[in-house]
Amino acid sequence: MVLGFEQDFARFCETRHCVGVGSGTDALRFALLATGVRSGDIVLTVPNTFIATTEAISQAGGRPAFVDIDEQTFTMDPVKLREYLETECTWDATNKRAVHKRTGHAVTAVVPVHLYGQMAEMDPILELAAQYHLKVIEDACQAQGAEYFSPKENRWCKAGSMGHAAAFSFYPGKNLGACGEAGAVTTNDEQVAQTCRLLRDH
Repeated sequence: MVLGFEQDFARFCETRHCVGVGSGTDALRFALLATGVRSGDIVLTVPNTFIATTEAISQAGGRPAFVDIDEQTFTMDPVKLREYLETECTWDATNKRAVHKRTGHAVTAVVPVHLYGQMAEMDPILELAAQYHLKVIEDACQAQGAEYFSPKENRWCKAGSMGHAAAFSFYPGKNLGACGEAGAVTTNDEQVAQTCRLLRDH
């Protein structure tokens, strides 16, 4: 039954893979680990999110840092993300990564949080992520079925299909609720999916 749901939810999200897990927190933690976040790495997210977002970053060994939101959408502001990367970080050309000036730690990932049925402004976030070699993990825990019109791709894109991976929660209060705790990781990367399965099974 779980395998059948994973296949159905992957199709619904328009992704190649879905891995069912125990909770949305697990989904985000596994996605961070599977995409390469390591102990001490800085992971950028927004301040107006449930504690589970930053908790999962900490559980993965990362250090959360905050980029403010667009006051119209309440999601990550790509302009402020650029400002953060340009003013709070330096570029390590040897290792091809941004380094946080104050701590000296590498900035390796960004977690935009989709909220209130709206996805974050993904095109510019993904563009910045490509420029700074960041992994993008969508916190889609409250965004099952949400869509974003991508001017770059000239089409509507489903939540969970645009980043390197995405985390969903099926806590009973969410858009799609289970009878108890549940979550899922979606991704188009086979290695990320396989690593999440190994972590889930363990």
